[in-house]
Amino acid sequence: MEVLWQESPLTSTDVVARLSSQDWNEKTVKTFLNRLVKKQAVAFTRDGRRYLYSPLISQDKVLKQESRGFLNKVFNGDMKALLATFVDDKKLSERELHYLRSLLDQQSDTSDEGEQ
Repeated sequence: MEVLWQESPLTSTDVVARLSSQDWNEKTVKTFLNRLVKKQAVAFTRDGRRYLYSPLISQDKVLKQESRGFLNKVFNGDMKALLATFVDDKKLSERELHYLRSLLDQQSDTSDEGEQ
């Protein structure tokens, strides 16, 4: 998907070329693209004898869905436990702390507006 998010539409051969450093073969890429088409994550158009593939879902949407799935599966939906695990596991820089605080402040401001 990342290849298609970076540039599309692409043929399966184009996708293989962009994944050459990761040793994907063309048959595997075609199978994967077909599965993504069936899941309606990717669309294709025909251009002569070639198929051109384009993403139907944004990278942001996929990241949010996957993050929610991870949160629910691993932490049973408990955001506090997820954040505590990551904060306890890694020493955060001042810049990271500042960024997280600003996100939390924005969330707090949004929550306060909804209560009024």
